[in-house]
Amino acid sequence: MATKREERKQRAEAHREAQEHQRRRRQLRSRAMIAVGALVLIAAAFMATRRRDGAENNGRVWSAAHGHWHDK
Repeated sequence: MATKREERKQRAEAHREAQEHQRRRRQLRSRAMIAVGALVLIAAAFMATRRRDGAENNGRVWSAAHGHWHDK
């Protein structure tokens, strides 16, 4: 049978391990959110800057002088 001191020591160690586990999970979640945010920004930049070719422009013409599409 373990003494009260040993039991307290075991509980304290289990508590430290649980805190470390939570810290690692928060860190992983934070890194994942940063990666997702970066991917969203890259996708938004790609979609905003891509040029449509003639088959996809639905009868519209790109005006380089104005920086947007015009109807034909």
